[in-house]
Amino acid sequence: NNNKGHTPMWVIITRDDCKFCESAKALLVNINVPYKVYNVQKDECRWILSLLKSSGISTVPQIFRPSGELVGGYTELKELFEGVPL
Repeated sequence: NNNKGHTPMWVIITRDDCKFCESAKALLVNINVPYKVYNVQKDECRWILSLLKSSGISTVPQIFRPSGELVGGYTELKELFEGVPL
């Protein structure tokens, strides 16, 4: 394994004033899952918006596992961790 000392990070794609984005972040914090946020309204993250649109995705949050697999939005994330005590 070449990732010694590397913590696998989940990714949450967000925008400003997004209740479900905040809920997704809170859920991961509550279960101690590290994540990185990309806000599509920030200049350095606008490229992500282009990728999402070209993939037919028009809503946020979009949540990805450390493997790169798309989980979906907050509802899908909540279902994924449904059995985990918060």
